[in-house]
Formats: sequence, structure tokens, C-alpha cells
Amino acid sequence: MLTSTRRAIRNAGTVVTVMAALLTAAATAAPGAAALPGDPYTCDTWSVSFAPSHSQNMRVSAKIPYSNGIYSEQCTLVKNDRGSGVTALQLSLKNCYRQAIAVDGSFGPATFTALKNAQRSLGLSVDGAYGYYTSRAMKFPYFTPTGAFYNCH
Repeated sequence: MLTSTRRAIRNAGTVVTVMAALLTAAATAAPGAAALPGDPYTCDTWSVSFAPSHSQNMRVSAKIPYSNGIYSEQCTLVKNDRGSGVTALQLSLKNCYRQAIAVDGSFGPATFTALKNAQRSLGLSVDGAYGYYTSRAMKFPYFTPTGAFYNCH
């Protein structure tokens, strides 16, 4: 009986140690990486809409990367990230900065190069990462309710 109790305690200790290691690894994951919901570094999208001055009846809207419910400098996108924040970034690069990239929600080499080109054109530090300064300088595409490209704001 004593041996089985010791074994159970040792096994429970191993499980606790492994779980602690996994939680620590998840907490130190790269910003924008597959993170837990509510993680302040996760980039999702925020929808913005307005009525253009020439039309009271039509509203145009854009999707902009944001962090944990607020448009924040904490929202960082780098190579190998995936998700709706990357999709919003790719739409901006394609429509507002004329970069020939796929809009697939995956931050790969083409998105990295396109972002560096946009940063260069904006006079920013060219590092290929979407962060505080890049987010403040970039324009994002607005679309009509039918999905037609409207303008970059």
C-alpha cells in the first residue's frame, strides 16, 4: 500500500511539473502566435464603418488588426503568425500598397516582403514586423456592403 501511494504521489508530481512547463511555454509564446483567447498580444480584427460624405445611405467598412478588443500597440504580427489580424494586414498590403500577395491569413515570406516594402514607402524602420509604429502609419482598405473596394483610409 505504501509503495502504491508513493507511486501515485510521484505520478501526480510529474503531471503538475509537465502542466507548469506547458503553461509557462504558452505564456511566453511569441506575440501574435497561436495564443489563448484574451491574450493581449493576439491580433484579431476590429470592424470600422462610416457613411461617405457623398452618400447618407451607404456605409463603407474596413477590418483593422487590434489587440484584445482595443486598437493597441500591443498587437504585433510577425512571420509564421496566422489569423484574422494577418488577413486584415494582407488586405491593406494588397489594396492600399499594391503588393501582389495572397490574402490567406498566413504571415509567410510574401507577406513579410510586402510589409517591408510598405514600411519603406511610409518612411518607417524596415523590419517586416507589424507593430506600434507600422499600425499607426498604415492605411486600411474600406469596402462597400457589396464587397467592392472603396478607398484606403
